[in-house]
Amino acid sequence: MIIEDQRDVVDMLRLNWSDSRDRLDCLASVRQANRFIHSNELAAYDCILIDINLTDGSGLEVLREARSRSDVPIIMISGAGDADSRADAISVGADDYVMKPFSVKELRARVHRLHEARMGRRALRRSVAFKIGNIDCDIGRLSMDFDGASLSLTALEGRILQVLFNSVGEDCSKSCIARQALFREHDPRDKTIDVYINRLRGKLAELDAASGDAIKTIRGVGYRLSEIQQRSE
Repeated sequence: MIIEDQRDVVDMLRLNWSDSRDRLDCLASVRQANRFIHSNELAAYDCILIDINLTDGSGLEVLREARSRSDVPIIMISGAGDADSRADAISVGADDYVMKPFSVKELRARVHRLHEARMGRRALRRSVAFKIGNIDCDIGRLSMDFDGASLSLTALEGRILQVLFNSVGEDCSKSCIARQALFREHDPRDKTIDVYINRLRGKLAELDAASGDAIKTIRGVGYRLSEIQQRSE
């Protein structure tokens, strides 16, 4: 997500961003940025670029709000600044800081580096074996077990459970599930995620009725996995 009010800068980024796998979206004001930050779409983005000087306010305030709600990598962009202004941005929560004019190739490399580092941190928190309620879930073996009974998982069911587990106790948007489990952008008309969530709920309830409600629906957002314990190996 690019939060920048200079159209020529946005056009330059889109024209010279050489990795076609990346999608670049743009907002042009603090007002638009705040709506975005407080929506369920924030979790779907891998990095945010924020211009410090926006026409209707300070990009630092946008940075502060975004950082209070997410660990998404954030790079600040400025046309003027010194060591103190960079320090201010870093202290508020920026991961990096670039000055205009900048190399799009270098900026893209910084974005990818920050994204990979974030994924590395999340991988440390991940587990392929965990409990949902009373049920043992093993994503590696694609199975769920309880009290001597076992049910198999499809690969997609396993990926969806893993995405929910990575955000355990927090709202997990359908956009996030679509990107990380289905490997595509979420289309509100596509009910694939809803169908698979219902299948997972059915399997959980079949093994143990008390664990069947562990996947909660968060209206207008997606789902939340609750009542989970990591399984000791």
